[in-house]
Amino acid sequence: MNPKVVMPLHTLTRFKPFAQIDSLIHHFLPHAEIEHFSANRLLHLDRKGERACLILLEGLVDISRIDDGILKGTLKAPFVAGISHPDYMGNAFHLMSATAVKVAILPYKSAMTIIREQKLWEDYSNYLLYIMGLHSTLSNHSIGLRSRDIIRDCLFDLMNENEQYRLKTNACKYIIEKTALSRSGVMGILADMKKENIIGIQRGVLIFIKDEQNSHRND
Repeated sequence: MNPKVVMPLHTLTRFKPFAQIDSLIHHFLPHAEIEHFSANRLLHLDRKGERACLILLEGLVDISRIDDGILKGTLKAPFVAGISHPDYMGNAFHLMSATAVKVAILPYKSAMTIIREQKLWEDYSNYLLYIMGLHSTLSNHSIGLRSRDIIRDCLFDLMNENEQYRLKTNACKYIIEKTALSRSGVMGILADMKKENIIGIQRGVLIFIKDEQNSHRND
């Protein structure tokens, strides 16, 4: 048995603490401003020079590293961003709306005051544990993996995205943005996987992907 140290993103998201996130959102919403943004809009975690908490109520948001622009994943509503690290720490990621989104925004300090006064520590702790898992996966999952394994996991992530998002996303471009692997290398591996009938791609769009786990166990 040789389990991976870091869980793939598409597996980790199955453990998303919906009840705890919904509880936080329920308490935050009366104090937040609702806004709508079209796709491909940068969403700032600050408002009027003050750090903000952003609540994703509807839609999808891409999360990328600020230093190199590499796409690390896509957040699905419901989600809360901006309260997972202390106020004195900088932000290593930026958020971009992948679809039209509905968000609620309130000051970070207001969100933390609500957590304290409403005694939401258990909900907040479960949320933080999930965020820690996301950060670990986003930062470390590709370390030590073959290019084919990295590409396969990206394809599983893409297949688990909202169908509307997947059907308008070029699989090769998605992988390159997430991994910084070379286009020629990605295209070559995708061609091999398609030839082996592990994946189906039409006009650049991922149609299906089969699990290779069993074949790996027989290697």
